[in-house]
This record gives sequence, C-alpha cells and structure tokens, in this order.
Amino acid sequence: MLQTDTSILLPRLLTILVTLSGVALLCWQARQLYLQMTRLPAASAAATTRPPADPQRLQRLFGDAGNNTGARLSGVTLLGCIVAANPAQSQALLHIDGMGTLTVVSGDEFLPGTRAERIGADHVVFSRGGTRGRLEFDRRPPVVAPTVPVQP
Repeated sequence: MLQTDTSILLPRLLTILVTLSGVALLCWQARQLYLQMTRLPAASAAATTRPPADPQRLQRLFGDAGNNTGARLSGVTLLGCIVAANPAQSQALLHIDGMGTLTVVSGDEFLPGTRAERIGADHVVFSRGGTRGRLEFDRRPPVVAPTVPVQP
C-alpha cells in the first residue's frame, strides 16, 4: 500500500484553514463597513431636519413685531459653548422653549430669520432683521434645595 507522510500534511492543512478563516473574517468586516457607510447619508439627513416653525411659538418667543425693537431672544437659553481655533468650527448648545435643544455653528439659522454670527467662550452673537444681539449664559445662581439634617 501507498503510505504518505502525515507529519507534513497536517501543518499545511492547518495553515490553509487559518488563512481561509482570516480571509472570510476580513470579507465579513468589509461588508459590514460597506453597509454602515451606505446608511450614513440617510442618517445625517434625518438628523439635520427640523420641525416647521409654528407662528404661535415664534410670537411667544419674539413677542409682537411692532413692540420688539431690539434684538432680544426670549425663550432661548445658552447651555454651552465650544470655541475652536478656527472660528467657523465653534459650536453652541441652545435650548429653545417648545422646540428642544440644538447645536449651532457660526452661520446657522437656528430660528427663522435668526442666524448665529459668532460664538465666543461665554456668548453667541446673533443677527435678526439687520439687528445684532448677544446671547449669554444665565447669570442666576443655580437653585439648590435646602438640606434638612436627619435626626437618628
């Protein structure tokens, strides 16, 4: 009978098996990456859509147009600022009553007719109807509930 030397055959089979497993894993990871990349544009487009502006909310935010001569934003609270070395990359976190919280960068229109022009470390300069204004952090001290000592 014909005898073969299995001492050489076994390491070669293991090498081939490990190589094929690695190639299969690499293909699977490439496919997963491809699927994630093809879903990115739809996800980013959905994240940037904003609800349509409600005229009653705008009136509540800005008041009557005839009486509102200065650029003042009621109902908008500055929550945070991130100032980058490139001013175009600076960001501000704003909370708008009735609309929620959103992140804006310089040039973004965060309310109809209201655009963020410049973001500083503690303020946002905005323009509305040709008038400039400045939105700053709320300077009121935070409300802290009094502590009552517990009697044993």
